[in-house]
Amino acid sequence: MTHAISEHIPLAKPELLAPAGEFAALQAAIQSGCDAAYFGVGELNMRQAANNFHLTDIEEIHRRCQDAGIRAYLTLNTIIFPGEQRMVQKILDAAQGRVDAVICHDWSVIEECNKRGIPIHISTQASVSNPVAAKRYAELGATRVVPARECTLEELRLIRDGSGIELEVFVHGAMCVSVSGRCFISDLVCGKSGNRGECTQNCRREYQIRDVEDGHEFVLGNRYVMSARDLCTLPFIERLCDAGIHAFKIEGRGRNPEYVRTVVAAYRNAIDAWSEGNLDDALKQQLIDDVHKVYNRSFSDGFYFGRPISDFTDANGSCATHRKEFVGRVSNYYRQIGVVEVDVLDHPFTTQTPLLIIGETTGVVAVSPTRIRKDNTDVDEVSRGIVTFQIPQRVRIGDKVYRQVEKSETELTIRNPAHG
Repeated sequence: MTHAISEHIPLAKPELLAPAGEFAALQAAIQSGCDAAYFGVGELNMRQAANNFHLTDIEEIHRRCQDAGIRAYLTLNTIIFPGEQRMVQKILDAAQGRVDAVICHDWSVIEECNKRGIPIHISTQASVSNPVAAKRYAELGATRVVPARECTLEELRLIRDGSGIELEVFVHGAMCVSVSGRCFISDLVCGKSGNRGECTQNCRREYQIRDVEDGHEFVLGNRYVMSARDLCTLPFIERLCDAGIHAFKIEGRGRNPEYVRTVVAAYRNAIDAWSEGNLDDALKQQLIDDVHKVYNRSFSDGFYFGRPISDFTDANGSCATHRKEFVGRVSNYYRQIGVVEVDVLDHPFTTQTPLLIIGETTGVVAVSPTRIRKDNTDVDEVSRGIVTFQIPQRVRIGDKVYRQVEKSETELTIRNPAHG
């Protein structure tokens, strides 16, 4: 059923903000239609375990985003310790004039951004959960706030109406069992602070408990009691659009380029369909099926419709319905005729096999070959050697080639006991 748009809400599309932990993911985000990308460089960001970029990459990130007509946001959102101020200044000096805003919450970063005239967006790490707090950050120069993830949709409306500042909310990706990510388990157990972007995700593990009175031990292997499901707002995306929220943020700087490509494309399609009045249940289900194919811990509505929630996974790791398997590498590309040459090193593939070609400049290109040539002969299947086939867009020598395989019922059941 097509949604009805409230008359008093303008038809402005929310900005779609994509994660980028590497150049291939950034390119995939651009190709999939994001309006902005956010990234970290080296230290002092909340995804230090991701590949991340180097300080010297900021110029190239700026060039790619500018050429694509999208905005670039730098994450500098950890807490800052004494002695790290010089590092903050060094990062911001490199970013000045090359990013559209810095996502932060530590007052030392806010001060340095204000000195340089760099716009600031307040990170969800600040746990802004009421309009008074939002207005105070606006007085410090913030143009946007990412509220605490625990806020309901109704509370977000109150913050928006009571503060007048732009709001950016998470619409998809990993959620933390702790308050807006303020968890100390990783620091206590491994000396890696979640508040410094070094979380070792102890909450995602299987645990053994012991009855202290009689010594009985139990393994919590079929119920991961601290591992929250991933957020997915596609089932109710029109309600967020109708709420007048300025920006929709996809979590995932630590995830792979095909995840970025698939999820960004799904939300791009949903937002565009909402804007055109064409978002219906059939399209939403199709997009939900698409995002199920890439890494996920099964899906939850998060806190949008109330607290507390009890959405925790029954499985360790991904509940994706598809997996990718390495095939080989691009050994040549004939640009004039749109043909790729692939050195097949591992898994075989046939005509119509869904393939992904991934590279730092290429991003993610999907293709299902209709005709495969080997030794100047048409073949239906190839397991080793050099082959060629037509491809819809440019790829580059050295790009990795993967085949996409739908998981069997057995694999899905092992990964997710609740499945089926």
